[in-house]
This record gives sequence, C-alpha cells and structure tokens, in this order.
Amino acid sequence: MSYKAILTTLCVALAGCSNLPSSGPTAVQITTAAEQEDTSGYEVIDVDAQVVDVLGKVHALGLAGHLSNSAPGAAQKIGIGDTIVVSLFEAASGGLFSAAPTAGGTSGGAKQLVLPPQVVDRDGRIDVPYAGRIMARGRTPSGVSRAIEAALEGKAIQPQAIVTLQNSASQSVTVVGDVTGGGRVPLNLKGDRLLEVIAQAGGVKSPPHETFVRVTRGSGSGVVRMATLLSNPSENIFLYPNDTVYVYREPQSFTALGAVSAQSSVTIDRENLSLSDAVGKAGGLIDATADTAAVFLFRWERASIVRSLRPQSHLLNGNEPVPVVYRISFADARGFLQANRMTVRNRDILYVANAPVVQFTKFVQVLRGVASTARSIQAVDPNY
Repeated sequence: MSYKAILTTLCVALAGCSNLPSSGPTAVQITTAAEQEDTSGYEVIDVDAQVVDVLGKVHALGLAGHLSNSAPGAAQKIGIGDTIVVSLFEAASGGLFSAAPTAGGTSGGAKQLVLPPQVVDRDGRIDVPYAGRIMARGRTPSGVSRAIEAALEGKAIQPQAIVTLQNSASQSVTVVGDVTGGGRVPLNLKGDRLLEVIAQAGGVKSPPHETFVRVTRGSGSGVVRMATLLSNPSENIFLYPNDTVYVYREPQSFTALGAVSAQSSVTIDRENLSLSDAVGKAGGLIDATADTAAVFLFRWERASIVRSLRPQSHLLNGNEPVPVVYRISFADARGFLQANRMTVRNRDILYVANAPVVQFTKFVQVLRGVASTARSIQAVDPNY
C-alpha cells in the first residue's frame, strides 16, 4: 500500500466521523435542534429590547403580592396564653376590698387591690375575686376592665379596674432559621414590619445576596431575597400575630461553559447580576475560539414569560416551567447593551459556542496528524 493510499484511507475514515472533539454543541446544532418541533425539548429565543423588557418586569420572588401589606389593627386584643395584671379600686374605705391583705390605701380613703399576674386559660378567661370568671380572649385590656367593673357593680363601692397586658404570647411572631437569636418576638401596638422583627431576633448571619426570608401566614406564604427586602420598601411588609418568619441561606451560582476563560460554577455575589457581568466573572470570551454571535443562556423559564414571548410554543403545559435557551450576539454593540440589562439567575447555564472556523482548524490539525502517521508507516516499511 502506497503512502497516498494510506493517507487517502485515513482521510476517508476521518470524514466518516461526524464529531470532532468539542466543548459543546455549535450554534447551528443548538438552533437546528430547536426548529425540529417533533423532537425539540427547548425554545431558542433571540434576546432583543422586547425580550429584556418582558424579563425585567418579572419578579421571581416577593411578599407584597402574596401577603397583605396593611398595618394590623391598633387595638391589641388579648389571647390565650397572654399574661395580664388586674388592679381593682374602690372609691372609699369600708368596702369590699378593705379587709383584703394586699389592699393598700390611696388618697381620699380609696382602696386598691393588685391581683397576681394571671395567664389567660384555654377557655379564654381569668378569675377575679367577687366578679367570677371573666372572658378576656378577643377583648382589649380596656374591654376586660369594663367587664370586671360591671361584674363588681353593687358589690364594691364605685369599682374601677385597670387591666395591663404584661406578656402577650398571642400578639407575637415566630422567627426561626439563620438568625442570631430565634424565638417568639412580641409585636408592638404601632405595628412591626418584617425588618424590625428580624432585627429584634438578632439579625441574619449570612450575606444579604444569598439570604432568603419566607413569611407564612395561615395557609399563605411568600419568599423574598434579603437584598431585595433591603432595597425595596414595598417588600418590608407589616407582620401579623402568629406569622412565622423563616430565614435561610441559599448560595446562588451559575455555570459557565464553552469558549470562556473559566469553565466552572461561578458565585452570584450580588443582586441582579447582569449577563455582561456574568461573562466577565467567567473570564470573558476566548478570542481564538469563541463565536461572539453565539452566546447562550440556558434556564427553566416561567410559563407566563414563555407565553408572552412564544404564545404558540408546543412546550407550554399549564404553569409548568419551560426549558428556554436565550441567544445573544456580542458581535453587535447592541448585544452588549442588552446583555447589560439582562439578569442571570441561580442555576442558569452560560454557554459560548465555538466559532465554525475552530472546527475547521481542528480538522486540519487532525489531517496533519494523519499525514504524519502515514509518513511514519512508510519510513518503517518503504514497500507500503
């Protein structure tokens, strides 16, 4: 077999190999697969001003849209488990409480009796001497005072009662998770917002960009990023009695692949990291191999967003997330401007395809290797 025959045979074998070594699919392979509706498992969407506007109007997380942001009622009602103190007064001595061992004299001969602190029982009641069992649950302190005075009418001399809420277990929220000091935090009459309650619990331990806060109220709940809570006052909602605040840490990152200098998982270290910043954190595009017109962002996108951008998509199935590949060109100056407005999210995949000439260069390099192999064989046995 001659040198030319060896070379021809190896070249034919090489031509039959459809895949040369590569860090991922080419731009043509990605877009061609998406156009095959019967087998396509994702949508390819070219990023332009309209796409960026639609994505910019969507907030992935938030509390204001899920829970009420109005202040709770100013009247503080007593609930089961609250501790209250009752002080009783008579207008003159010689009355019902004159002989009471804890009675103390006041100006004008009036008598005062301070009862030991009481916890509102499961029936919602407290015990008051000569007045019996008084319903406290659901009433304000002044409402309980009036009920006690009515029960003592005709038994004491012009009775008056003052009810003080010493410890309110029912008017509190529970704070747990990644905070310095968790537990039950009492609410003030003025109303407490979320950040105030977190501060009373000692504050968070993790950086704001990777700290999340979930507020559960009854059967509803919402989640907000701590960084958003600090920057957007509308998310700093009022809390209600028996709300649960759960603070947790969830580090954010995206994966950079393809023709970038650093192929790795990259930490998202701030809120609203732009696509252009993400490319920079990945080391930038590799000049010798990157296809600047084929920068892709892979993610599972909300069905509502896909419905706005691709209303006829065959992948829409109710509210199920849709796999989407966003394509943006850095070969055009406008692409940089759009990339600066587009935000990278947690678990996104940034992929930069190789330029077509790279595959050709690899093919030429392989051909050189084939020719070298043929020459080596001929050198060993000149008869070939």
